[in-house]
Amino acid sequence: MRFLKLRLALPALGLALLASPWTRAEEPFSFAQTPGKLPKDVIPRHYALTLRPDVASLATEGEVAIELEAVKGTSELVLNALDLDITAAAVDGASVALPAADAHEQTIRFSLARPLAPGAHTLKLGFRGKIVRTAQGLYCEKYNAPSGVRQMLGTQLESTDARRMFPCWDEPVFRSTFQLTVAVPAGQIAVSNMPVESERPRADGGRDVTFRRTPAMASYLVVLCMGEFEVLRGEVDGVQLGIVTTEGKREQGRYALEATKEIVHYYNTYFGVKYPLPKLDLIAVPGGFQGAMENWGGITFNEAILLFDPATSSQETKERVYAVIAHEIAHQWFGDLVTMAWWDNLWLNEGFASWMGTKATDHFNPAWQVWLRANAQKQAAMDRDAHRTTHAIQQAIHNEDEAADAFDSITYLKGQGFLRMLETYLGEDTFRAGIRNYIAKHAYGSSTTADLWSALEESSGKPVRALAANWTEQPGFPVVNVATRTADGRTLVTLTQDHFTLNDPAPAPRNWKIPVTLAPSDDPSKVQTFLLETAQDTTVLAGPAGGPVIANIGNTGFFRVAYSPENTKALATRFASLTDSDRLNLLSDTGALVDAGRANVAAYLELVSRIDREETSLALWQQVIDDLDRLDDLERDRPGRPAFRRWFMARLREPLSRLGWDARSGEASTDALLRTLVINRLGYLGDGAVVAEARTRFARFLREPDSLAGNLRTPVCAIVGRHADAETWERLHALARAARGIEEQRRYFGALQYVADPALAARTLELSLLDEQSTTFAVRMVTGVAYNGDQPALAWDFARAHADALLARLPAFSRNTYFSGVARAFNDAARADELEVFIAAKLPPEARTETERAADQIRFKSALKQRILPELDAWIAKQG
Repeated sequence: MRFLKLRLALPALGLALLASPWTRAEEPFSFAQTPGKLPKDVIPRHYALTLRPDVASLATEGEVAIELEAVKGTSELVLNALDLDITAAAVDGASVALPAADAHEQTIRFSLARPLAPGAHTLKLGFRGKIVRTAQGLYCEKYNAPSGVRQMLGTQLESTDARRMFPCWDEPVFRSTFQLTVAVPAGQIAVSNMPVESERPRADGGRDVTFRRTPAMASYLVVLCMGEFEVLRGEVDGVQLGIVTTEGKREQGRYALEATKEIVHYYNTYFGVKYPLPKLDLIAVPGGFQGAMENWGGITFNEAILLFDPATSSQETKERVYAVIAHEIAHQWFGDLVTMAWWDNLWLNEGFASWMGTKATDHFNPAWQVWLRANAQKQAAMDRDAHRTTHAIQQAIHNEDEAADAFDSITYLKGQGFLRMLETYLGEDTFRAGIRNYIAKHAYGSSTTADLWSALEESSGKPVRALAANWTEQPGFPVVNVATRTADGRTLVTLTQDHFTLNDPAPAPRNWKIPVTLAPSDDPSKVQTFLLETAQDTTVLAGPAGGPVIANIGNTGFFRVAYSPENTKALATRFASLTDSDRLNLLSDTGALVDAGRANVAAYLELVSRIDREETSLALWQQVIDDLDRLDDLERDRPGRPAFRRWFMARLREPLSRLGWDARSGEASTDALLRTLVINRLGYLGDGAVVAEARTRFARFLREPDSLAGNLRTPVCAIVGRHADAETWERLHALARAARGIEEQRRYFGALQYVADPALAARTLELSLLDEQSTTFAVRMVTGVAYNGDQPALAWDFARAHADALLARLPAFSRNTYFSGVARAFNDAARADELEVFIAAKLPPEARTETERAADQIRFKSALKQRILPELDAWIAKQG
């Protein structure tokens, strides 16, 4: 998982494919027909790779011997390399001319004087490469340790950056075994996919470390981390576990170790195939590595989402650590043991791992209400998928840029949402049987989506492929319209479907096969499931007639629901008596219908007004706060904002009055998170009492660091940052620079992003060009000021004025999306025009798809505020 990046790109530079990936998206795996630039007539079977990295010069040199199988005779070899100098080359022991390198194609090409005959051959290459400061290929990370500034090496090879580290066939269908030998300096530890096989002393005091040979796997799963590490060890089901940290953080890995034990055992049982490697290391990387990466046997994490300190970390951190570990370990089966053949099926990796990780997290932590709260993720995916600029779950991938840009909310979260709906429809046991069948059949190999559907059809006896094609091959999703009437003492429900869109004047007519669950609202246990396959269908709902019905029971369907006016009114009246998931669904859908012009904003606000003062549902309040935040964003610079904020704060004071500032003995973890959420929002909106209390607690924290609970540290700092003067800004800045851990560092630098004073916000923006934190996170200060600081114009002007400097600090996979990400904070259509002009002049064509999406969202918000704010302001005025 290259931690969810919301970005996409146009086909770039006209790079050729052997075949269109879209035409083959629903076909079973075929090696010869798999898309890609590299010919399929030569297959790498094994890499013996030696690396000698030199951190001082940020350079590496090495050799690789690649055992090949020529499927047929050929007079050339084509493989991937980028930013590498090939220093020597030999085929079957005979030197050959150094290859022609094509940086544009990211390939090297050997023209052979003597053609290769079918059969086994060996290609030996010597090469020199670069060690970079951003997380791509082989990179160097600088960090603060108790003993001073230190550096470590790490790798980030997904999606197409193995070619930056060594010459290789860098497409996922070319599965090979790897054996790595690396020169390790004295006092350092090296970690890779497999355990150490042997070590040999070096004259410089270091040693050459050789790791055991891996199973056959894709090149992007190779991992190497090297530095002054500490290791916390454990074991589960015969697998050796390690939590690898930098100096002084070993004990902060204990929670991750215990979580890993639970999750590995659970997956061993669920998949029916045990974790196949002898060891599994989880590696905490300080600094700029953005998220987590599922390297087989050696998963890398930004330390803020792996380490947990019970004394200072929050409940939010605890839950995030567990969820990310569950996601990444799921990849050890779905992605590593079985790998998608080409990037058009990336969702097989990421959508499945998102679903499986959430399932495992919920299994072991039911009190966290994980699936209920996953509604926020589903809403984010649905919001994006409703725009005309969306894409299908399976999208055509033509080149490296598009492969890197495919890691977005559609791939991860719509993929998760669809799988949850499919599991609910097929049944949990049937779905698991299909997954076991799929894993067993394709272990150590490649697959396509069609292979998964085939396994699920076999286990269920249902036409899974026909149902799934609507959801994975076409973009968007439906709205199910529900109308009821009574006849002969029975409730007749008429279901119709149409394409749900936002800001699309001419939406494409589309049809889906939709598993719809229905139940009487007064007895949601009487659930019936109907498969809506046509534009309209009428069904009979068992039970007494007359009451309203509710659809999408449990909120497991990836679609909107629009009720007839009578049913809507009846459900609103009974709102307090509905289940949490059904209330959440009704709120979410009503808000979306407002956005689409299918409902009035007053209807949504009336539902919010029906929430009881004693309401305890974290998921419900999260949905309300997210929706009201969007309305507050539309009110920016408009006269109605102060009145709206007064009403907003009045609603939030109700849960705060129940919860208070301090944790109660035995309270639910969801209460702890709700307290944090409400305090943070009230402070941001300017509630005087909350701001004063946050300042008091911050002042005491500076004197007595243990006085501030872990759950309150981030909201208190954010509130203090929001309302900071120059002295407070300096204090937060000093805390950020002195922070030893990434969680702590982010807390203080994040607080500086919230600052309301434009002069101080300008100083925060300047931090994006300094080296006080990793460049990866430094450049995010600009986006943070745009959103958290509510100052998009200030951030946008800074980004344009310093575009070249910011681009130089960005990793390659972020450059196409960075400026669009800043501009998305706007709600003025004229800014969309500015964005398009700027990107056209500054960035290559592959950046324009993301620009189009951002511009579409900005224009949508501009039109939305014109449409709904007069009604919103009038409704607020009536509330007094």
